[in-house]
Amino acid sequence: MKKIYIIILFVILSYISKAQNLKVEIISDNSELIFCPKTSNTINVKTTLDGEQVAADYVWDFDNGDRYTSHEDFINYRYSTGGAYIISVKANYNNMSASTKINVKVPQAPKFDGYKNDIKENQLGICLGETVKLSMPINNTTTEYHYRNYYKTVKPESFYFSTWTDYLVFKNFDSKTINSKTDIKSVWVKLVHDNSQNLQIKLTSPDNKELILKGFGEVKNSLGIPEEGNTGTLYKYIFTNEASKTINSVTESEISAGEYLPEESFEKLIGSPINGEWTISLESQGDKSEGYISEWGIELNEDIIKENIWNYDITYDLRRAVWSGNGVSATSQGIADCIPKDYGSTKYTFLISDNYSCYHDTSVFVEVEKPSFKGSEGETIFIGDEIEFESTTSWAKEYLWTFGDETKSENNNPAPHAYYEKGNYQAIFEATSENGCRDRDTQTVKIIPMELEIKEVNIFTPNGDGQNDVFTFFDKDKSFLKNGGLTKMPANIRSIKGKIYNSYGQTIYKWNEIEPAIFGWDGTIDNKGSRECPPGTYFYDIIVQGKDGNSVKRSGSIYLYRSK
Repeated sequence: MKKIYIIILFVILSYISKAQNLKVEIISDNSELIFCPKTSNTINVKTTLDGEQVAADYVWDFDNGDRYTSHEDFINYRYSTGGAYIISVKANYNNMSASTKINVKVPQAPKFDGYKNDIKENQLGICLGETVKLSMPINNTTTEYHYRNYYKTVKPESFYFSTWTDYLVFKNFDSKTINSKTDIKSVWVKLVHDNSQNLQIKLTSPDNKELILKGFGEVKNSLGIPEEGNTGTLYKYIFTNEASKTINSVTESEISAGEYLPEESFEKLIGSPINGEWTISLESQGDKSEGYISEWGIELNEDIIKENIWNYDITYDLRRAVWSGNGVSATSQGIADCIPKDYGSTKYTFLISDNYSCYHDTSVFVEVEKPSFKGSEGETIFIGDEIEFESTTSWAKEYLWTFGDETKSENNNPAPHAYYEKGNYQAIFEATSENGCRDRDTQTVKIIPMELEIKEVNIFTPNGDGQNDVFTFFDKDKSFLKNGGLTKMPANIRSIKGKIYNSYGQTIYKWNEIEPAIFGWDGTIDNKGSRECPPGTYFYDIIVQGKDGNSVKRSGSIYLYRSK
């Protein structure tokens, strides 16, 4: 009987001593994955226990802050931005775990800032129907892996009277271990706590070595003390090999709080692998203690990072690039001609592939500028008013103005123009670009006459003093141009007839033309300035037809005064 017990015990011990081997692998034909950005991809895994496939639970880490748990042996995922990543997956089965990883290349889009067209820099747009050459010079790039060494919450998380834990996964340091306390440059946490004596901060390595950065008890020995009155402000506590420092996360200023060190030296981590899960743990004790954490991270020595650089080259094939949009010709070597068909912005898309068969695109806009000019549209314009026409078309190199009254100009900014008959005129501006493209703009100019006005005059003094030297019924500023310029085509008078005679009925001066009547009688016979009329009373008859359709017929007397 004793022999039987010994045999049974031996069998049990043999079963216990037999190590079970849990293994997880990412199913792939290659040692790396290639995902095009913004494209969904399926990743399959298989977990085996001593060679037999088992159903495990999985924790996925996509190396960009995204972590997911899954009960399936596959997951669908897309990267929104290009880069170099390492996907890791951890399988959990019956209190056992196993991990694996794989490099992922997500070719990033090229820099599209080299876009060019042949539109002049001082032009706002191009002429409608004009051809524009589009080009997009592309430079090949190298994408480098950047290990993710910090964790950041969307908003600060509370660890009131509890333990808060999180972990970072390093993946790019195969077979590399911590050989010196200087291999870890710093460990930092960004937090706030109303009683730091009740706070412990602990770091755990992938091989479960624990390092206490700050223990319960005296704060001054291991943690910078925030300035008095700043409870509630996030502070960044940085633990290094030599000392620690505290930084106000709002002002980014360092707080001087004396000398303090991590409670335990980084030497305790020597021999730990760099790859794997590094866990931070914050424990809060005390009835009134409350804390919040927003970020934490581990900064490795620069030499370790340089020794483990992973990168890959991305080349872009301009021979297969394509421009698309309204009026685009075939693309050759990344260059195409386009002829926009409408005024305003026309969208053109540039599509290019890389050496990993991923496609990248960007859009640009070509502006078609409608010709335009400054004129008098919407304004009240009287006959004889001067209008200043000015081109506001940035692409115009040649100009042709047709004012609608049988006058033209080929100047960019023609001389001020006036209309002398009422009516609606079509002012047409035709612009020609440097390449010979023509387009036009039109404005309707509405011309109205000024109201006909006849002055009441009963005395004048032709003595050369500049006041009342001539007898006239008209105001030159209203009869001619507003600025007083003279013309043979007055603004508001269509015809005039009149005469001046003395008390004997003898005609002293008469007129049938508009201009002499407006300039007036100077007090001499026949208005010739040689034979002065004596002082006294003279008489007039006048009939005026206005361009506004009114007429005035008037007779009266005027007294000519001369100094003795």
